[in-house]
Amino acid sequence: MIRVKCPICAKSFEIAQLADLPSFPFCTERCKLLDLGRWIDGAYAIPDKTQAETAGTDDLEDEDDE
Repeated sequence: MIRVKCPICAKSFEIAQLADLPSFPFCTERCKLLDLGRWIDGAYAIPDKTQAETAGTDDLEDEDDE
């Protein structure tokens, strides 16, 4: 038995094998689609720290040119 907690709704469930649940690791197709929607909307985006650091140094360089 495989015991899992759905990453979307936190419902605990058990399956005998992965083939028994095509929406794994989600408990239902609904939770799987909710997760996909979050990816598409950019809710899971990882901020790019190097771009933010570069933007901050560019501002300083522009002030020196004036």
